[in-house]
Amino acid sequence: MKANRTSSTIRWRLAACFAALMLIGAKSTLGQNGAVGIAYPAQGITIDGDLGDWPVGLKTYPIERIEFGDKLKGEDDLKAHFRFAYNPGEHALYVAVEVEDDSAVLDKPGVGDVAWDAQDGCELYIDSAHAGSGSPVFQYARYGNRNQFVGPLESAEKTMKVAVVRKDSRIVYEWRIEVAADLDPERSIGFDVSVADRDKDGSFSWAAWGSGTQKASSPDRCGEFFLVTPETKFGEASGKVAWDGPSSAPLPARVRVQSTRTPQLWREAAVDGSGGYKVTGLPVGDYAVHAVDSVDLRVDSKRRVDVRIEADRPATADLLRVSAIPWPGLIGDEGVLRSAGPLNADALDRFVKAYLDYYQIPGVSVAVIKDSQVVYRKGFGVKNTATHEPVGDDTVFEAASMTKPVFAYTVLRLVDRGVLKLDTPLYTYLPYEDIAHDDRYKLITARMVMTHRTGFPNWRTGKLDIKFTPGTEVSYSGEGFVYLGKVVEKLTGKKLVDLIREEVFTPFGVEHASLVWNDDIARLTATGHGGSSPMEKGKPSEPNTAASLHIAAGEYAKFLTAVVQGRGLSEPTAQEMLRSQVKIPDQKGASWGLGIAIQETPTGVNYGHGGRNTGFTSQSLMYKDQGIGYVFLVNNDDASKIDNVLNAYLIAGKSGLKKTKVVAHKTAQVDPKIYESYVGRYQLTPAVVLTFTREGEHLKAQATGEGASEVFPESETVFFMKPTQDATITFVKDGDGKVTHIVLHEEDHDTQAKRLDDEPKAGGGK
Repeated sequence: MKANRTSSTIRWRLAACFAALMLIGAKSTLGQNGAVGIAYPAQGITIDGDLGDWPVGLKTYPIERIEFGDKLKGEDDLKAHFRFAYNPGEHALYVAVEVEDDSAVLDKPGVGDVAWDAQDGCELYIDSAHAGSGSPVFQYARYGNRNQFVGPLESAEKTMKVAVVRKDSRIVYEWRIEVAADLDPERSIGFDVSVADRDKDGSFSWAAWGSGTQKASSPDRCGEFFLVTPETKFGEASGKVAWDGPSSAPLPARVRVQSTRTPQLWREAAVDGSGGYKVTGLPVGDYAVHAVDSVDLRVDSKRRVDVRIEADRPATADLLRVSAIPWPGLIGDEGVLRSAGPLNADALDRFVKAYLDYYQIPGVSVAVIKDSQVVYRKGFGVKNTATHEPVGDDTVFEAASMTKPVFAYTVLRLVDRGVLKLDTPLYTYLPYEDIAHDDRYKLITARMVMTHRTGFPNWRTGKLDIKFTPGTEVSYSGEGFVYLGKVVEKLTGKKLVDLIREEVFTPFGVEHASLVWNDDIARLTATGHGGSSPMEKGKPSEPNTAASLHIAAGEYAKFLTAVVQGRGLSEPTAQEMLRSQVKIPDQKGASWGLGIAIQETPTGVNYGHGGRNTGFTSQSLMYKDQGIGYVFLVNNDDASKIDNVLNAYLIAGKSGLKKTKVVAHKTAQVDPKIYESYVGRYQLTPAVVLTFTREGEHLKAQATGEGASEVFPESETVFFMKPTQDATITFVKDGDGKVTHIVLHEEDHDTQAKRLDDEPKAGGGK
């Protein structure tokens, strides 16, 4: 399963929060996803699809967790398992996947793009470095009749060899993956495997060995294999964790038990409510135990206790006392941009470096606006945690949805010249074949697109549809911007890349910016990360007017200051762009202008936009009357944390800090039978439905366009996804005991999602 193309904007807080939590998943708080295997050395394996040369007696592991898509219709629908071996001398991993599938669907060789969910397939996910932080995950895939590689290093594609043999309903995928890491015995690697099953009836199921989806985004979402020998013996250890002094904070969610001889040999264990932990199945030897540091709860991971694991004899470690890493502070009573005099660049450097380290963010590009001028621009951190190449002042990041104001400004330049009108239905300029089956699309105008009232979903997960009559509701959508982009190309006869360069970049002196991949972007780009793990770099060959801008913060700040000052537009059009057109639901003081977000605050009214692509997040804002603002882009998903402290440091002061509530959710013991009454679909927004399904003793939640993640009971009606996240789901019942809706709580926001009457479909969109 490939990572999602885009998500929406940071400003849609509640929907974005729960979608992000479901993407990340609660399992990340427990370390690896819980799947564990044992691998032994093997020689003489030939990759030909004939498994007769594999060692006899190797354990097989089931691939049976349906983490995405439709429930299986029976055992004949899909049944799969795999074997695993390694060859230290060849630096090679061997995987044999055997599948029984009663309905085969394959692509046509060499035709179109490789579609992961349009045919049968098999995927491997490998974290061979297994460093515990900053390790890349490589995805090796066979979709139908074609191979595909996904990962941050292109050269790794050459290390894959796979043979596929199909006979009747049986499919064999035999893999050999050569890795750079040493594969000496008694070490562990991150690993997972999945099978995609597209059937002729249109159903699709994605089964995995370990829990969770989006496995290429982070090592935490994979299982693990211990590379051992037949002589290896195993044992277990337990212990307790406590704060070194009084503390109201929750204890760290997990500990790592790591070999003192081989750093790549480790496992993580969950810490329970009393501070206890237990880890089993570790090779005998000497280990050190330390708390796992995390962005949600910073702790000193250098504090550790030693334990010796012996065969068939439980070991008990000494009490592990942990201490928290202090918050950097450095924020005054008043924002520094609101005081007279020039910005203290050295002080800002120290501030950014401190919080970049505290929040464990790989890299950031920052620009500051004062007196309506860009007075500061700088890069910090690294482009890629694997290569450690530093971020420069001109390093470009994916700006994601910050693309939308750039395109909206381009459209308004055309409106000023009479090329199109804001309130003329777009179909009169260009009929849209993708939605021609629904005549309601003929109501859509450019104004509706730029104020998110088209009725389109954010991104389609199959056939494009309309969620509500255009113009009647507000629901964030990138699809509308794509349609408007097609209209603009038709009306101007120009390519979008050329048009945006002529209308925006050249007039404002914006350099090293592009909506498509080119040599300049390749030279300057940062790599996206899942936490601290580098991810595959998207290389758009076609512009996406909602999401594909690559740019540095300083260059974007040039554009933002020009827009807020109304430069390049007629006065009426400039005013219309910054006029509040529609209120944003469930956000106090928030509204949409034309392609730009507007927020009323105690300081005044600011204009800007946030962005979130896979591995990148960003934020921009400027106060027109005060002439102050900032732009920043980070190469992971933690922009909200930087936004909180940077806004306080520059503008709002200490009083503007979003208070971080100390949260320590604990799992309650409940009867899993109650989950049956919660199973169903709940309408969060016009375009987002939350689907709850029961899998044995587990309850899972899945947002439209995302994979499923487990939710954990805090009581019989209240559930959480992450123990340290102030976010819960409450199931609300009527007088007859029937669930009517859910309440999603996230920090200071509560939103209801009404239960839908129709029966839930297992899984959902990608």
